[in-house]
Amino acid sequence: MRQTTAQDVAAAIAKRLRDAIEMRGVARLVVCGGSSPLGIFACLAETPLKWDAVQITLADDRQVPADDPDSNIKLVAEHLLQAHAEAAHFTPLHALDASGWMPFDVVLLGMGADGHFASLFPDMLDDAEAFSLDAPPQILYPEARGNPCLPRISMNLSMLTNSEAVFLLIKGDAKMAVVKTALEAATQRYPVGVLLAQSRVALQLCYMAE
Repeated sequence: MRQTTAQDVAAAIAKRLRDAIEMRGVARLVVCGGSSPLGIFACLAETPLKWDAVQITLADDRQVPADDPDSNIKLVAEHLLQAHAEAAHFTPLHALDASGWMPFDVVLLGMGADGHFASLFPDMLDDAEAFSLDAPPQILYPEARGNPCLPRISMNLSMLTNSEAVFLLIKGDAKMAVVKTALEAATQRYPVGVLLAQSRVALQLCYMAE
């Protein structure tokens, strides 16, 4: 798979946001936390756009105070809601009334080394509320998981795929190997495999160097 850059991904997201604003007067963007999107956030923040018409929320977060170093709210405030993008309207996931937001225009997801995305982890694969596309779109509150091991809040797969487009960031060769294994697996062991297998929404794989 051809590598892409943070600038390329940011440009593709910005185009979709502009198109949504032109069509409906508002654009709705769902973003992930972690280190993978930071370069994209920096590029988006410097992109001229009608940011006051953009609504932003999170795919998931840790259940910690907003000023905690492990908070995705803090991460978005410090890395995305800057420069031009400071004018955007941000709603924390725990305060989101999703009924007025869906379908989203863009969902930006990262992926962990274990194949998880958002806060949907491998030990949750049998949870239909989390992974079934037939489940109602909803916000889940998984028990402590991941690194750091903290209680979580996360959109389920049905909600994440209620979007015009999903961008999945694959950072580095090790994670790309997980994606390839998930694509080839007869029995799914990786959450990302369920995401890759769905056909509800166009999924754009963004392979980026470490």
